[in-house]
Amino acid sequence: MKPFLYQVASLFYEKWGAEVSRLAFVFPNRRTGLFFQKYLSEVADTPLFSPTILTINDLFIQLSGKQSADRISMLFTLYDIYIRQSGSTETFDEFLYWGEMLLNDFDDIDKYMANARMLFSNVTDLREIENDFDFLSDEQIAAIRSFWSSFYPRGDTPNQQQFLAVWQVLYDLYEEFRATLAAEGKGYEGMIFREVVESMERGESPDLPYEQIVFVGLNALSVSEERFLAQLQKRKIADFYWDYVSDKVTDPDNKASYFVSRNRKSFPSSMKLPPEEKVKTEIEVIGIPSGIGQAKHVYALLSDWCKEAEMSSEEALRTAVILPDEHLLIPVLNAIPEQIRRINVTMGYPLAGTPVASLIEYILALQKNVRYIDRNPLFYFRDVLPVLNHRYILSTSSEIISSLVKEITENNKIYISHTELGKTPLLEILFTPVTGVEAFSDYLIKVLEELNKVMSALSDEEEEDATLRTNDLEQEFIFHYFTTVNRMREVMRDACVEMKIDTFFRLLKRVTDTITIPFHGEPLSGLQIMGVLETRALDFDRLIILSMNEGIFPQRKAANSFIPYNLRRGFGLPTYEHQDSVWAYHFYRLIERASHVSLLYDTRSNGLQTGEVSRFVHQLHYHYEVPMRDKLVVYNVSSSKTPPLVVPKREDIMRRLDAYRKGGSKAISASAINTYLDCPLKFYFSVVEGIREEEEVSETIESDVFGSILHKVMEELYKPFQGKMVTVDLLKAIRKDTALLTGAIARAFASEFFKTEVVRSLTGQNYLIGEMIRKYVEKILERDGKLTPFVYIESERKINGLISLSDHSEIRLKGFIDRVDEVLDAIRIIDYKSGSGTTTFSSIESLFNKEEKDRAKAVMQVFMYCWMYAHLTENKGKTIQPGIYYVRSLFADPFDPSVYHRIERGKSEKVEDFSGYAQAFEEGLRGCLDEIFNPEIPFTQTPTGKACSYCPFKGICGK
Repeated sequence: MKPFLYQVASLFYEKWGAEVSRLAFVFPNRRTGLFFQKYLSEVADTPLFSPTILTINDLFIQLSGKQSADRISMLFTLYDIYIRQSGSTETFDEFLYWGEMLLNDFDDIDKYMANARMLFSNVTDLREIENDFDFLSDEQIAAIRSFWSSFYPRGDTPNQQQFLAVWQVLYDLYEEFRATLAAEGKGYEGMIFREVVESMERGESPDLPYEQIVFVGLNALSVSEERFLAQLQKRKIADFYWDYVSDKVTDPDNKASYFVSRNRKSFPSSMKLPPEEKVKTEIEVIGIPSGIGQAKHVYALLSDWCKEAEMSSEEALRTAVILPDEHLLIPVLNAIPEQIRRINVTMGYPLAGTPVASLIEYILALQKNVRYIDRNPLFYFRDVLPVLNHRYILSTSSEIISSLVKEITENNKIYISHTELGKTPLLEILFTPVTGVEAFSDYLIKVLEELNKVMSALSDEEEEDATLRTNDLEQEFIFHYFTTVNRMREVMRDACVEMKIDTFFRLLKRVTDTITIPFHGEPLSGLQIMGVLETRALDFDRLIILSMNEGIFPQRKAANSFIPYNLRRGFGLPTYEHQDSVWAYHFYRLIERASHVSLLYDTRSNGLQTGEVSRFVHQLHYHYEVPMRDKLVVYNVSSSKTPPLVVPKREDIMRRLDAYRKGGSKAISASAINTYLDCPLKFYFSVVEGIREEEEVSETIESDVFGSILHKVMEELYKPFQGKMVTVDLLKAIRKDTALLTGAIARAFASEFFKTEVVRSLTGQNYLIGEMIRKYVEKILERDGKLTPFVYIESERKINGLISLSDHSEIRLKGFIDRVDEVLDAIRIIDYKSGSGTTTFSSIESLFNKEEKDRAKAVMQVFMYCWMYAHLTENKGKTIQPGIYYVRSLFADPFDPSVYHRIERGKSEKVEDFSGYAQAFEEGLRGCLDEIFNPEIPFTQTPTGKACSYCPFKGICGK
């Protein structure tokens, strides 16, 4: 296979020899020019001066003498002119979206040499069309008539009126905008093209220091480019070479041929390229159900081609990975095999897809949501944590930042002050509140400068011979963002446009969305990784093309334009059909000389993504009947049922369990025993291994915290009466003391929810929950009033005990009793429950039955407290009565916290004295603990499955 550029180089060297340096060659891009120089040096085989290598844009700018205007400054200039001309009160933020459209439209108008005055005229009389637009073809006139006839006589809808109001000022806007740029010696691309062509058509001779200009590998020419080439042709200093060897590119039924016949006819080559031998192309189409999976498959394909040995530089140069979706660049770079030592990337990577862009978005959200309490700025935890956990920030001081994140989550800090966050110089800058656009742009620049400084220091610490220095790439991303923000700040100062911080956010987002970071390497060395546009006029022996999906290659995206489709057609401006032909040409030309082509596509259907392979693949298969191998990469996902998880009690597990025996450091609680009865495996994970759910900051009060706050309030209210008689008048006084209740609730919130000693007034949702707790507290006090007089003994009593197992070893037990009081000579052991449940049990055996679906867990817990309390020396012989206060049942009548034993259906008896059940309960508890500490009985999954609903370990056990 002889590449097209090699053939052109051979042809010109044969004719011109060393004198080829007197010529200028114009290529679609600079990369193509470098490959041409390489082939020319191979053909010559002796040193020679290189001809001038240009792109068509370079040539236009050289002839124009104008500078290319900066897009951001053009937007501000356009806005200023628009406000002056229209008298509109539109803000820059509102103007920004369609201002960008107008810049694109003005560029198209000039590149395609359209008559702007006629285009932007308001055609009210359809009969004028034939007279005023006689320079257009019948088809173009029909398209213009089609558009305006839809407006009249029904041009009175609000949308039509709004369109016409703007349409009428567009010509004046276009003229003044061009004049303003010209006065500054600047211009946008289309304006520069048009001026050069018009000056040449007026007979002005361009100052060109070249004997001949050779245009190589071009295809889709705009009207200005066509007329420019025609002027050079007329002066007999131009020659043209088109890469139209593919029969598919020249097929009239293929959209790729849209420009072929016109270019060949208008701009024929002066010398004929030698005939080419047809290359037999092997094509494989590979479907992969993942975007990243495509990148990973690149590794497999390249590894096959490399075999064992390292890929030679010449082989690598003839191999290309094409990325129609530039977001896959980083995954592809990470998937290159080690045998390929050199890689050359020449494509743009979207700035919006870089880690620094996501960090800036987090910072914008952080600054937008700053809250001031007592004039102190506080940052919202949902904005703080993404910034701290971002890999750039975390990598700067991982230990400090990890401990800061831990402190925020453990102490449930919802709003955090600047002083708490500023632990490092970078964090000090990051968490400084800013107001005003000027201050914000300075703030962003400081953040990026400090971040770059820290990243540079980290980079210096890396090994000198590190194969891939990721930090270099990251610093490049930061640098591009820095230059964008800096440029925006300068332009805003010059333009003096007032804008809100929200507008600045949106402008920055829009600007960065359009910026791509150009990757430049040594094009003549290593594996070539490039976008579709970078392949123009280049040929490769082996190709891997990713994202061969309809909508990506070819792109479905239509350019936003203020000029309606029919008017674009009527005035010869580019439309989506034009774009389709460009993509088709690139694809069919690229695969023509390749011996092996792998086309990868994503098979997933999700949202707007259909999982459909590109139309080009269907055309090859059905229209051209090209033999192709279809493959589908599938992931082996096991659909078989997960086997039950069983944990045998090995020696190490038994050693952990020994910590709960007499003399050990741990004790088993009633809730741990309930956990075992719900699911032995859950007991193993949570109690034996001590695995906890990851702590998160919670804005809302979860049920367990709700219960803790209620317990705390009740403990505080009753504490002054510990060991004293409580009367109904006393409880009424507490209920009516609003300040006392409010203070107790606020203090309980501070200790249990906010995890701080600072007590502050409750607001928002917390205030509402506080009021709910107040209602519950008042109701408990009201219910207690009906039991008066009674002696309040204590709250939150910590209790410990020992129980002998069947092997006579002793196990340590512990518990926290919510409340102990004495009513009618009986000591009540009360447990508060914020949820709902039952106070009735059928038998002691049922309390320890793992297969019981609606086991009375709360009864088991309060019975265990009663058993432990009864074993205390001072309580021997006393009547002990269990009770459960289900908070949700407080408002139900009649309310009865007593525990009942169901003897038979419809008949229950109240547990007046626990002593009658103590022996049976002890036996049941011993049996349960015997099982837990028996090395022969493994920890297994729950038999019922009911406990799985909210189990944090269900992802591990898979039940």
